[in-house]
Amino acid sequence: METLKEKILSIIKDNNIGTMATLNGRQPYVRYMTFTNEDFVLYATTTEDSQKVMDLNENPYTHILLGYTKEDMDAPYVEITAKLSEIKDDTLKMKITNFFKDIFTSDEGDMVTIQLDPITIKLMNDGEPQELNF
Repeated sequence: METLKEKILSIIKDNNIGTMATLNGRQPYVRYMTFTNEDFVLYATTTEDSQKVMDLNENPYTHILLGYTKEDMDAPYVEITAKLSEIKDDTLKMKITNFFKDIFTSDEGDMVTIQLDPITIKLMNDGEPQELNF
C-alpha cells in the first residue's frame, strides 16, 4: 500500500501542467503553468517581467493544483500551498533550465526560474482529504 508521501509524489511527477494562483493586491489571479520537480519542491519558468513574478515578489505565497484532468475527473489530485524561494544550487539551476529550454521560445535572458517550496500539500479525491505538512 502506498504511503501518503508516495501518492502525492506520484501525482506531482505525473502531472506537470497545473494551475497556479497568486495575489495582485487583493485580487486573485490564476494561470496554467508547466512545472518540474525535485521531490516535493516545484520549479517553473516564466518571463522575468511577468505578472506572476511581480505578484510573487509582493506576496511570495501561491496555491497550485495538479492532477485534475478532463479524462479522469475522479482521479486523485493535489492542492499545494507553497512559498517562493531562491534556487541556490547551480547544478540544479542548469537542470531546470534545460528541462524548460525546449518548452519556451523566449530568449533565455528574459526567462527566470522560480522555486516553490511546499508548506502544505493536500491529497484530494482519494477518500478523505489528507494533508502533508512541511
